[in-house]
Amino acid sequence: MKSWEALRLPESMSGKTFVDIGCWEGSMCAQALTRGATYSLGIDYCSSPELSKNVDEHGFSFLQLDIFSEKFLSLPEFDVVLCAGVLYHVENPKSLISRLRKLCHKGSELYIETTYFKGESDRPLMLYHPGDSLESNVSNWWSPSERCLTLMLLESSFTDVEVVYRPEIEYVTDDVPSSEIGRIGLRAIASDIASQSLLKALPRRPEYMPDSACRGSRRRR
Repeated sequence: MKSWEALRLPESMSGKTFVDIGCWEGSMCAQALTRGATYSLGIDYCSSPELSKNVDEHGFSFLQLDIFSEKFLSLPEFDVVLCAGVLYHVENPKSLISRLRKLCHKGSELYIETTYFKGESDRPLMLYHPGDSLESNVSNWWSPSERCLTLMLLESSFTDVEVVYRPEIEYVTDDVPSSEIGRIGLRAIASDIASQSLLKALPRRPEYMPDSACRGSRRRR
């Protein structure tokens, strides 16, 4: 379990709201309250007796929720968003990051922690884990390179991306050398929603789309 200090989360949460995506037993949600958060929410697909105990003891909120559900998109914005140990479990990491952006207002801090591909290439690569090749867990799909993870954040309207966590951990797997996989944590700040995000989602010739669909790109001639 990554600690609050290891991920370099804010020392003081006074006056701030906090959400932990993939909260497990909710230890980070409890930490946020002890550091002064006005509201702390944990979200996970699963629950446990330990989580229920911590909710009762510390008083944070919990939602048992699929992050790719429509209900997730109706959640409010938070000042600090944590997502640790989740990205490699989803089939579409870029979609996850876009959904995390929806929990942020301008200036919100996102802390994201995941496995990553330590290859030397400067290209934005994503290492695919077939079957049970990573930690014998069939729910593990991807390990992005640092460059790939950074660019996904930048293209999702985050800025000031920096590495805050990179422990020396080796993995023993059947088909991936331990020297290629590590863990990494990045911090990013939510910026204004960039028009480029809309442009990339539209067809190559947006002039043939209705004006309402092209708002933020270019008008029809």
